[in-house]
Amino acid sequence: MRRRETLDTFEPYSWEPSSEEIAKSVGLPTKKILRLDLNTSPVAPAFALRSLVRSLTSLRVNEYPDTSYRELRERIAGYTGHEVDGIVPSNGADEGIDIVARVFLEKGMKALASVPTYSYFRIATQLQGAEFVGVKRFPDFQDDIEAILSSIDSKVGVIFLCSPNNPTGNVTDLASIEKICSETDACVVVDEAYFEYSGVSAQPLTESYDNLVIVRTLSKAFGLAGARIGYLLASKETTRLLNKARPPNSLGVINIRLAVYALRHSSYVGRLVGMIARERERVAAGLRKLGLEPLPSSANFLLTRFQDIDADRVYRELLRTGIVLRNLAKSPLTPNCLRVTIGLKKQNDLFLNALSETLDVIRR
Repeated sequence: MRRRETLDTFEPYSWEPSSEEIAKSVGLPTKKILRLDLNTSPVAPAFALRSLVRSLTSLRVNEYPDTSYRELRERIAGYTGHEVDGIVPSNGADEGIDIVARVFLEKGMKALASVPTYSYFRIATQLQGAEFVGVKRFPDFQDDIEAILSSIDSKVGVIFLCSPNNPTGNVTDLASIEKICSETDACVVVDEAYFEYSGVSAQPLTESYDNLVIVRTLSKAFGLAGARIGYLLASKETTRLLNKARPPNSLGVINIRLAVYALRHSSYVGRLVGMIARERERVAAGLRKLGLEPLPSSANFLLTRFQDIDADRVYRELLRTGIVLRNLAKSPLTPNCLRVTIGLKKQNDLFLNALSETLDVIRR
């Protein structure tokens, strides 16, 4: 069967195993598995779900949704302060990244990204036949802006930034983003999936720079990872280009309605974000008491370095107890590091206690 030759050497996204698969592998019931590896919210938006249930029988699921997603765009505009005609809803942030790649990349072109960062930037780039170039961050994981600028040439179509960055949690300062936008005609993409936790956004810069696209999602702070709702923010002119590559019906009417209800309760989300931020700092303090080095984070997770202990072993020992972290220990960009998602207080205490016991055993 004929296929694209690039797929022969293509490294696909590393899918996370299901909780059921993990439970089976460690011999525990599924309810004993604590997922602290996915960066999702520990709380489902019950208020939005209740509103959805009341409206389900009136939803016209037998028809396609409004392909302009007007109601959802208006609700996003109210939340973000961005103009309605500069918003492109998408099936999660990943489809938004795909749309950008389709518009600005093709074979013979390149995309730059400040690495380590979200792996889907590479995947979206290579699926368009373009070359992915990682620009290494400083040792403290801050962006090396000068290195990014010096790497730009006529083949660069997209520059990916992630702020707060996954997996490191640090923010790209707005002056640096503006500097990059002003010194290139390539599309500058700022992934703000964790924006609610930092409160820092490059969105106002879209009024001055047509080459800036912001990627957002309701998967994280809003607790809608399973509903797959994302969106792009850009200038009107750039939005017209993005809509040329946008699938007409990738969002279903149920997902749209759920997103609209969730956006009506953004004040509740703000309170939840505040609680997660306080827990993040408490967990970071707990990690430091255990002699570890959590990096400062403006997101809902902490990347932690293990100096004199094998992080991969820590990961495996915790996994046996049902606690799942993101294992980044073997990556040359995050050597001997693990990432933990911040959950509710009870979940975080369970993690810290299990980690303390694990470290005691290893250090003996």
